[in-house]
Amino acid sequence: MSQQVFRPEDAPMALDRTAGWAHFRNAGEVVQGEGAWFLTSADAVQYAHHHPELFSSARAFDMLGSPLPLIPLATDPPAHVRYRRVLDPMLAPRVINAMEDELRRQISELIDAFATSGSCDIMTDVAKLYPTQVFLTLFGMPLSDRDQFIRWVTTLNEGASLVGSEPNPEVLQAAGELFAYLQGFVAAKRADPGEDMLSRVLALSGDDEWTDEEVLGLCFLFTLAGLDTVTASIGFVMLHLARDAELRRRVVTDPSLVGPVIEEVLRLELPAPLNPRFTMEDVEVCGQRIPAGTIVQLSVGAANRDPLRFAHPDEIDLDQADRGHLSFGGGIHRCLGSHLARRELRLVVEEFHKRIPDYEMAPGAEPRVTWPAGTLHLQSLPLVFTPAAAR
Repeated sequence: MSQQVFRPEDAPMALDRTAGWAHFRNAGEVVQGEGAWFLTSADAVQYAHHHPELFSSARAFDMLGSPLPLIPLATDPPAHVRYRRVLDPMLAPRVINAMEDELRRQISELIDAFATSGSCDIMTDVAKLYPTQVFLTLFGMPLSDRDQFIRWVTTLNEGASLVGSEPNPEVLQAAGELFAYLQGFVAAKRADPGEDMLSRVLALSGDDEWTDEEVLGLCFLFTLAGLDTVTASIGFVMLHLARDAELRRRVVTDPSLVGPVIEEVLRLELPAPLNPRFTMEDVEVCGQRIPAGTIVQLSVGAANRDPLRFAHPDEIDLDQADRGHLSFGGGIHRCLGSHLARRELRLVVEEFHKRIPDYEMAPGAEPRVTWPAGTLHLQSLPLVFTPAAAR
């Protein structure tokens, strides 16, 4: 009797990620799907994280046909070491600390725009706007370009979610326009550098100097991977707080709980739940042999709910928030922007609750995600509240 092929698209993910990731976990720790294998347990995913010589990131993304090197994500050692040595200090906590006042000002301004109205949609009024502004600030680009960036990123990410489809004309046009914009901005920064991260990368010299193609690859990665993921996380954090009045009251009363709440929501609702790798040789994981030359999907969304790792795998449990989820990856590919993403999320929660401590989902709202998709995010999150006093 032939083994049934695992179908990730059958996971009931749209309204309930608990049921969706149970679909993955129930299939087994290491399971074969059509065109890829899936690792679903924390042990299996961490094994792949810590063995990049067996599970190649570069080869996995090569097969996607990206026209640019997605630096540093789609690179393997030794090239990866060169990139991270340069980039890690540029996104260290001390750098983010220096940005905090400006980032807090920006999120405060966005919230003030609707705080007196009595309603908002978190996704359109905050989550899609703020991460793009942060990216533009980090790279020294004008905030006036925010809405155009959002249109490009939305078009590209929605196009990428159509599994197995050829890029449509809108996707090709958006990619071309974004590439031309970034190319022009890199040239302008070379001629007139500032104090931003992009200028610092362009100022590298000698063995550390980057080509324009490498710089553009970094910009593309931040644009396509960094913006949508933070957008999604803002939505999921606010969803859980809107649904749980007691948790929300605890956060308002004790701001020290903001960090643990964010970590638990990141564990339960990570935006990029499947990370591709390519096996460089035959490899055995949890007793299962995976052949060389195979695409393997690290199912981090399932691993984050592994009952052998977490006492309450499907619930927000602030007592286990320091147990170490895998949402930011692990090993050499641990997320470059994790400090910045955490800071953005904290500032959103802090500033929102200063103005609007009590709220709920709009009547009839049914927040859902699109599945299958490369990035999980809520389509909409309408909230209602008592209007804040005008500031």
